[in-house]
Amino acid sequence: MIQIFASFAGSLGFALLYNLRGKKLWTAGVSGMISWAAYLFVWNQMPSGFAANLAAAAVATIYAETMARILKTPVTVFLITGIIPLVPGGNLYYTMNYVIAKEWHLFSLYGQKTMLTAIAIAAGIMVASSLYGICASIVHHYAIKNIK
Repeated sequence: MIQIFASFAGSLGFALLYNLRGKKLWTAGVSGMISWAAYLFVWNQMPSGFAANLAAAAVATIYAETMARILKTPVTVFLITGIIPLVPGGNLYYTMNYVIAKEWHLFSLYGQKTMLTAIAIAAGIMVASSLYGICASIVHHYAIKNIK
């Protein structure tokens, strides 16, 4: 519960950097909370960082696409704040620290973890965004067809 609240607070703070106000600010905070809850859920079912980040990024993308259409706001506003809890900041820090210290084994280990997390987040966004776009165009096509 503390982690989910912290992800909400972190995403809310990041949304403040985007100068979001009112309903959009809170919606952006919820975006991070939802993505971290999805991460924790998948991690508890199958302890794989790749799978958990992939699923969480997909959930964040679907939420961002939906809220962007409802609130008439660019998707990136909600997507970026939604994936903030997933960003591998600690691993990236250690990767850079070990390359500077010339500890190549640890650099390789943390570098692989960082890259896998980044790839999982990017893949989750791409897959969910593509599927959302396809589903939205199908719904739009049949909605127009039924109106005529």
